Amino acid sequence: MKISNQKLVSMTYTIYENGNIIENVDTPVSFIYGKETNLLPIVEKSLKDKKAGDELTIEVSPELGFGEVDNNLIFVDSINNVPKEYSKVGMEIDFENEKGLKRKFRVAEIKGDNITFDGNHPFSGKTLIYKIMITSVSETEAVKD
Repeated sequence: MKISNQKLVSMTYTIYENGNIIENVDTPVSFIYGKETNLLPIVEKSLKDKKAGDELTIEVSPELGFGEVDNNLIFVDSINNVPKEYSKVGMEIDFENEKGLKRKFRVAEIKGDNITFDGNHPFSGKTLIYKIMITSVSETEAVKD
C-alpha cells in the first residue's frame, strides 16, 4: 500500500549534519498523511507514494528546513538577571514580547557574568540529511464528529 492522504504512516528516522547524528528516532512514530503534522513540507512530499520497507534519504537545506539563523533572536544579558535554575546551557525559557507573543529561547552560552539566549530553532542554518525508513502504511478508519 502506498502513502497517500488519510493513510496511517509509521516511520523511523535519523537526522545527520556533516555526517554526525544529531537526532535518532528508532521507535516508529506514526501520523496520518495529509493531516497537519510536524513534518517539514519537503519531508512530507518525499513520502508520497512510498510503501512499507522503503528507505529514503532527503537533503534539507536551511531554506527548506528550519531557516537561516536570525541574529535578532540572539541576545546577551547579565547572568545576575536570570534565576539560578535557568542558568544552565541548554535550558529553555519562554519569553514574551510587548505584544504578548511568546517564543522559546535556549541558553546557548554562559561566559563570565554574561548569558547568551538564542530564540532560533536548534537546527536553524544547518543543511541536514534525513534518512527515513517507512515501517508501515495502513488504512485509517473514518473519524465521526
